[in-house]
Amino acid sequence: MKLHYLDGRAKGGCVTFGVPWKKGETKPGDKFTAACGGGSESFVQTRVTAYWPDGSAKWTAHTAVINSDTAELVKKETSYRGGNITGESDKMISVNNGIFDAVFPKSGNIIMETPYGVTRLKTIRERVSFGDDTERREDVTFYGEPDTVEIEDNGPLKTVVKVTGCHWHNGESFLRFAVRFMIFNNSREIKIQHTFLYDANQETDFIKGVGIETTRRVSGKLYNRRVKIAGDCGVFHETMQLLNVWRPKIGTDYYKAQLAGEMLSLDEGDEKIKAALDDIATWDSYKLVQSSPDSFEVKKRTESSGCAWIKANYGCRSKGVMYMADENGGIAVGLRDFWQKYPSALAVSGLSGDSASITAWIAAPDCEAFDMRHYDTKAHSQAYYEGFDEIGCLAYGIANTNELSMLFSDSVLSDEEIMSFGERVQKPPVMLCDVEYYHGVKALGEWSMISRDTPLKKWLEDELDKAFDFYKNEVEQRHWYGLFDYGDVMHTYDAFRHCWKYDMGGYAWQNTELVPTLWLWYAFMRSGREDIFTMAEAMSRHASEVDIYHFGSIKGFGSRHNVVHWGDSCKEPRIAMAGHHRALYYLNGGDYRMGDVFDDVKDADFASLNMDPLRFFYDRDKMKLPTHARTGPDWTTYCSNWFTAWERTNDTHYKDKIITGLKDMSKAPLRMISGSDFEYDPETGHLGYIGESAAGGSHLAVCMGGPQTYAELEPCLDYPEFKDMLIQYGKFYYLPVEEKRKASNNLITGNGFVYPYMAAGLAGYAARESKDEKLAYQVWQVLIHSLAGKDKTDAFDKDVIKDYFNRKELDEMFWISTNFTAQWCLETIVALEFTKDYMKDSIDDYTWEDWVK
Repeated sequence: MKLHYLDGRAKGGCVTFGVPWKKGETKPGDKFTAACGGGSESFVQTRVTAYWPDGSAKWTAHTAVINSDTAELVKKETSYRGGNITGESDKMISVNNGIFDAVFPKSGNIIMETPYGVTRLKTIRERVSFGDDTERREDVTFYGEPDTVEIEDNGPLKTVVKVTGCHWHNGESFLRFAVRFMIFNNSREIKIQHTFLYDANQETDFIKGVGIETTRRVSGKLYNRRVKIAGDCGVFHETMQLLNVWRPKIGTDYYKAQLAGEMLSLDEGDEKIKAALDDIATWDSYKLVQSSPDSFEVKKRTESSGCAWIKANYGCRSKGVMYMADENGGIAVGLRDFWQKYPSALAVSGLSGDSASITAWIAAPDCEAFDMRHYDTKAHSQAYYEGFDEIGCLAYGIANTNELSMLFSDSVLSDEEIMSFGERVQKPPVMLCDVEYYHGVKALGEWSMISRDTPLKKWLEDELDKAFDFYKNEVEQRHWYGLFDYGDVMHTYDAFRHCWKYDMGGYAWQNTELVPTLWLWYAFMRSGREDIFTMAEAMSRHASEVDIYHFGSIKGFGSRHNVVHWGDSCKEPRIAMAGHHRALYYLNGGDYRMGDVFDDVKDADFASLNMDPLRFFYDRDKMKLPTHARTGPDWTTYCSNWFTAWERTNDTHYKDKIITGLKDMSKAPLRMISGSDFEYDPETGHLGYIGESAAGGSHLAVCMGGPQTYAELEPCLDYPEFKDMLIQYGKFYYLPVEEKRKASNNLITGNGFVYPYMAAGLAGYAARESKDEKLAYQVWQVLIHSLAGKDKTDAFDKDVIKDYFNRKELDEMFWISTNFTAQWCLETIVALEFTKDYMKDSIDDYTWEDWVK
């Protein structure tokens, strides 16, 4: 098994990664070694993250120290001397990694304690109250206290401690949390995965600050205490007392040595030196505030209170690292995506006293509080494509996850070490298999490999590249950044204003609509490109947290596309589908937080008892089953959630629910084609046929990741009729209207099966499995002309707008929508695999017919 580090990312050190296996190839309990070249071998810590139906390992997670660019994973047991030592009592969990002890108390507001300091979680609530023409804002600081402390993963190389709880102040709580501390053997670095969850009243309780604070004893001379900050290009370095004085003259050698990081020992018996030290200003506190994606500022002050902050420096995009140190060493803290998820901050205070704190602010209290309310007081279902005529804005239950690192030192870190640490924080190592291997194993579904061996394939691959490159540039050009926004893209473009419809209801943020997640992950799996990985990773991290509900009455549902991520009145399971993020979970070696998310959604079907997705379309009094589920996207989403739960745990309960639904569909007059509206019982998993009606359109059953889920699921189920139903479905979608009527015995008389390009993957699957060359030809008729148009001249080509509001030149595609782009790209990637044996060589080999649009 060949491995390599992803280019464009940091390399070396202790890395965790995932590897897929063919069915029956690897057993749980198999031992592995990393052969790193030159005859060196590295111990590998292993756990199984997914199983094939026969119980063999489908995905495994590995942790190893790999300092070569490439390695080979081999089945071989290697001994490891030493390793992390853990202990647990009623009061605490402890981890010794060979360098330090980390203690995690099970009560109180200290979350972690090491020889380098004690760590607390803190948040600031801004409560807003309104009177007659007045508005009052009151800030209160809350500190995190644990409800549970547990060892989540434990091995010689890496131990993960998970702490969950809530922030408290005087018996009142605000914001739940789930924080993981990853401790590596013989390493001075701790990685932290920090999740906060909103559990307050969005109308009055705003988020003013969210941070993690470490406090330590400091000692030694003030002129040997220092702060270092990673900026755009280099390091800002100052000591608490700067030895550059006017009078008395003490020379410049001390000052040079001080700024070079040397520890000084001045003769304070010297009258000049004593007089200088008595008169030099002592800087106690520093803060770096990234208030926008293009602007940060460094400020400092002499006292922790009572004195003004002064401007010290500024820049555009900080590397997100701050370091405080005294004569005994120090602590560096790094916050990933520091400028991308603004407003963020890093702060040091108390450095002139006996105890100093360094705080990473995920939400910076120096900036405006996050207002969690809706953007309007009424809904806009007709004019602006919002879900229903009711305001459904609900922030209660959403979350946000961020990654931090702490680096301890016993001596002063150099500027080079600070910048290197910043690079590892912002671009952490990613260890991968070759793309050919992923393609062959099929442990995440089916997609095509990149090939340009015919003019048609070259045109298709070029268009796929142009589509991604355009969206990658749009993230920067439109500044789609921010704590609750970074990772998402917009839905529909406004050619008249030369911007996206950021303020027009359902046309604003995408919120996973039509699975741009799958487009990006499939694009990465076939290319191995770092820029695609980074964009897909950010989208999955955002969408799996901000766009879905992690607790509450609709836990496991998400919010449809809107101006505010949690604003739309359509709360549906499809937004929270596990399939959006399985690639990130498995490639990252069983990403711990994503595992929580998968647990949150595995029983999402029960949330439909509280919010029936078809509640406005049917009379509840006439229903036989307690709620509804469209075969797609509702049931296909449940399927994805259940499939993920089944393979992660080998628990056949969720497999049985899938089989139950398939059997019920097979009894419908047109099997999988029927509906797509069904009644549904979450308790039994049964679907109830209620006729041929598809609220929202039949295309919704195929454009939200359902066919991709089915294609991966079908080989894992011992249910032969499943494949036959998929073939029937794929063939039916492309039938002319009159033939649909005949094939359905007049049950289907209209053409509800619109947007044929959205079904290209399903039709391609049917073409391959039934060896239907005509159907394969139709797939490419649709995909080619859906993009290129009747005369085959259109493409993902951009125009340039001169002298736009904030740019001399603005790239745009006036017609663009993410719905089309995501689906066209995904279906093309999949269809290239399914129909590869039937494809013509040239775009001109495919003729236009009116039905393809």
